[in-house]
Amino acid sequence: MENWNIESTPRLLEKIGESLKGRRLQKNISQEELSERSGVSLASITRLETGKGNTSLSNLLAILKTLEIADDLKIIFSSPEISPTLLAKAVTGKTLERVKRSHLNEEEKGAQWKWGEDK
Repeated sequence: MENWNIESTPRLLEKIGESLKGRRLQKNISQEELSERSGVSLASITRLETGKGNTSLSNLLAILKTLEIADDLKIIFSSPEISPTLLAKAVTGKTLERVKRSHLNEEEKGAQWKWGEDK
């Protein structure tokens, strides 16, 4: 599998365009028909598919929805589970520490443990 993190932005735009073109062709939809259905201009679709232009996120979403592949975005943009420790650190700026047992005084160290009602 290719590592897209190291690809240049122009190359990623080409790959995304190629992928969208492939999906469009699989559904047997022309660029003109995709333009009509999605409300995105034919020129924008052509530029997007060739990786030669930049499109707005709104246009990209309209195309993905028209091609019925917008659900694939859930893989990328699902809400990550945030641990309580990370959440607390984000709010307070401090890392939580484990609660430490207080030091017992000499009298408590020697005392026998008793049930609450036995005290």
